[in-house]
Amino acid sequence: MPSLPPVPELDNQLKRTTRITGGLMALVVLAIAANPGDSLAWGLFLGLATGLYNTISLALRIKRLGLQDRSDARSYMRQGLIMRLALVAVVVLLAGRVAHVNVYWLGAGLLAVPCITAVDAAIRAARLSRSEGGVFSKIEGR
Repeated sequence: MPSLPPVPELDNQLKRTTRITGGLMALVVLAIAANPGDSLAWGLFLGLATGLYNTISLALRIKRLGLQDRSDARSYMRQGLIMRLALVAVVVLLAGRVAHVNVYWLGAGLLAVPCITAVDAAIRAARLSRSEGGVFSKIEGR
């Protein structure tokens, strides 16, 4: 298989998301170490881990999309979506059967990673716009 083409902005976004999520996961691991029976912390940890895996998986699929034929690209992305949704369903169903995992906090962890990515991307876009004299600098009167 040929090497994946570099997508600098996607790579940078993935690095920032991984760094922020990794920091949150480290804090949650500390909470689990302090109280191993904490169902909220276990749920959040499992949700963050699954959400981060899904994000990395999506980024790899987007990179590989450039290597696909146009006719195969749609089915390739659809297959990835089904696999990621199936993973989330399996994790939620298994976590619901385990007594010491809070499913609500699992959901919060799953949603936290895309929210981190979106907020980080918005902040990055605003900074780039401001440095280039775009919309945000005109609003502030610069």
